[in-house]
Amino acid sequence: MQNATIRENITFGRDFDPMLYERVIEACALRTDFEALPFGDLTEIGEKGITLSGGQKQRLSIARAIYSDAEIMILDDPLSAVDTHVGGHIMNHAICGLLRSKTRLLATHQLHVLSQVDRVIWMRDGTIHKIATYPELIENDADFQELMDSTSMQERTVDQEKTPQSEIKSAEGEESQTVALMQDEERSVKRISWDVWISYLRASGSLLFIFTILGLIIALQCAMLASSIWLSYWTRDEWRISTSLTMGVYAAMAIVQVPLVFAIAIAIAKCGMKASKQMHQNAVHRLLGARIAFFDTTPLGRIMNRFSKDVEVMDSGLVISMQMFLLAAATVIGIYALTVAYYHWFGAVLAVLLVLFLLIARQYRSPARDIKRLEAVLRSVVVSRFSEALGGTTSIRAYQMEGKFCERLDASVDAMDAAYYLTIGSLHWLSIRLDVLGSVSVLAVGILVVTSQFDIHPSVSGLVLAYMVTVMQMIPWIVVQFAEVENNMNATERIHHYGTQIEQEEQQIATREAMRPSWPERGEIQFHQVQMRYRAELPLVLLDLTLHIRPGERIGIVGRTGAGKSSILTALFRLAEYDGRICIDGVDIAKIGFHDLRSKLTIIPQDPTLFQGSVRDNLDPYNQHSDNELWRALQQAGLVSSGGQKHAYPVQLDSVVAVDGQNFSLGQRQLVALARALVRNSRIIVCDEATSAVDFETDRQVTEIIANLQDRTVLCIAHRLKTIIHYDRVLVMDAGRIAELDTPLNLYDREGGIFRSMCDKSNISRDEFRGSNTPMKDTEVDAITLVEKER
Repeated sequence: MQNATIRENITFGRDFDPMLYERVIEACALRTDFEALPFGDLTEIGEKGITLSGGQKQRLSIARAIYSDAEIMILDDPLSAVDTHVGGHIMNHAICGLLRSKTRLLATHQLHVLSQVDRVIWMRDGTIHKIATYPELIENDADFQELMDSTSMQERTVDQEKTPQSEIKSAEGEESQTVALMQDEERSVKRISWDVWISYLRASGSLLFIFTILGLIIALQCAMLASSIWLSYWTRDEWRISTSLTMGVYAAMAIVQVPLVFAIAIAIAKCGMKASKQMHQNAVHRLLGARIAFFDTTPLGRIMNRFSKDVEVMDSGLVISMQMFLLAAATVIGIYALTVAYYHWFGAVLAVLLVLFLLIARQYRSPARDIKRLEAVLRSVVVSRFSEALGGTTSIRAYQMEGKFCERLDASVDAMDAAYYLTIGSLHWLSIRLDVLGSVSVLAVGILVVTSQFDIHPSVSGLVLAYMVTVMQMIPWIVVQFAEVENNMNATERIHHYGTQIEQEEQQIATREAMRPSWPERGEIQFHQVQMRYRAELPLVLLDLTLHIRPGERIGIVGRTGAGKSSILTALFRLAEYDGRICIDGVDIAKIGFHDLRSKLTIIPQDPTLFQGSVRDNLDPYNQHSDNELWRALQQAGLVSSGGQKHAYPVQLDSVVAVDGQNFSLGQRQLVALARALVRNSRIIVCDEATSAVDFETDRQVTEIIANLQDRTVLCIAHRLKTIIHYDRVLVMDAGRIAELDTPLNLYDREGGIFRSMCDKSNISRDEFRGSNTPMKDTEVDAITLVEKER
């Protein structure tokens, strides 16, 4: 998914065809989604479609494939993240509708769709087991019949009528109702604030150390001037000192400059590195504590630019330019002081030149600083687009969009280089004017030397003239270095912004009374009138949610796409702020720290993240468990079998995990996430479509594993209803509210109910609800009654 509008993601670089586009969004059940957004399909979706649910991403991907009008369509489990009626609509109107004249290769775990395909390629252990039509397999292959029976997906006739549009809900709900999702990067147009300078100096160390550096610079300049003056007296030979003594003094003055230069370089580098390290730590700390909304609205390339190029500039470029400026400025000041000491009238000329110099420098600094800021902002765009292209290489090549993306990258680089060329032009503008000022200063000293107003020895006059020629070359260098310091301070300003201005999650420190070491002991969860929105400008996604979950209870959470299922988990983990109260074992989670809360909860997400390293690192990053415990978790998760030699397993504890787990399939990543949850052994386990990318047999095994967890409170979001029909209760969400809440069997028996409708569309019969009609406790009945009253 591109960081662009919905329409741009569907057309994907191709010309916009209104008629084809309308047919595509209708076939992919996207019409209502667009109507729910204030700017429809012109709404931005963020990097990697961050504001979209899994179902919405899948439907956009299908729409993009159809819009591409390719002759061969390869569809990799395209219905795994959508509910049954939306999946049926897409199957009828998209895959078997608009694509009916195309060659379609469909890999799927949704076995009920096999009755609609022309041929079935049955894979087993990486090889083709059998190729036949669906009727042939059903009639002649007992293994295939058993496979279909085991997944309770007998052949059924899918309603060929168009799914009523009223049943196709928005794909993420109100949380994706945004237009300009990605916020423009902040860019100051004024000089670097004193707050940034002070913060940098404070981070660099004590004021004593800074004054020590200034003292060393003054000592160096005194030594340099003294050696030159001593040389002029040596040439006059007025003191009648022996040559060896004169040479020794001169050599001593020259030698003492070496350790001074070395000490200055070391001291400035040490201060700079200390300041850079401290400000980097502040920025990282604040970034890790930022609200989730910050990452939703900030491109990854912008963050990468801050912590790569800006940190590099602060580490090296700023230190070098600051050292060059301080040494050059001290040299020029010393030379002018020496010149004024011998030729007093030069002070008047110097005052005029100083005014002109300040005017020129002022004219140069402001645009140079802003150009540097603009270059930094444009560099962020380059990094964002480059990282986006790298992440979507497979799709870019599949759709033959290499040229389009190269053009976008070239345009971004050209814009960044344009700012760089402006920097070069401004430097030429500056050098011409400063060369004129330098020439005037040399002319003024030359006139003073040839006049008889000052009784100065020729050796001293020669020394002053030589120095003035040096100053003529150094003045542009000083201005350039000062501008470079200020330009490099832009990087410091940007890091300082991250270290001080990023809005933080509202952290709380739990008291001893509120936070018990053994908390949570039972896993009881209570929601009381919870209302939540993802950002202040967005509508509510949870409306007066009141719910009581008993200790050790298993709750299945279902609902049409965008009903607010994932928002419940978001509130439970406090990923977004909410109104109302959520208590776990009597402790209000709003009054405890994030680490205390989240370390006690375990989530198995729909799109799990694996970190680069080994399987062991991902299961037990803090080395708190033995290898036997890790092997047991892998076996329970189904990643390895319970028999055989460990060294023969395809997945080992030391198996390498690539960046983002790219060497594992999505299904394997979900199983690793399950194993990680089993290792944590938390009292509360949350599953968000945890088995959407695995086959039905693995899904059944995982469901049994979760069901057999003793004394664990389980909240499970599922599109596969068979995953949760044996849970203690089922919570049906609709438009951010609780629509239904009861045991699965009671909900099934409720004619006209949402859950009953979903079961009918999934071909689930009453006989499959074995053991799901366990009577509820009085407290549970009271909770349901309270919910019904609240609604």
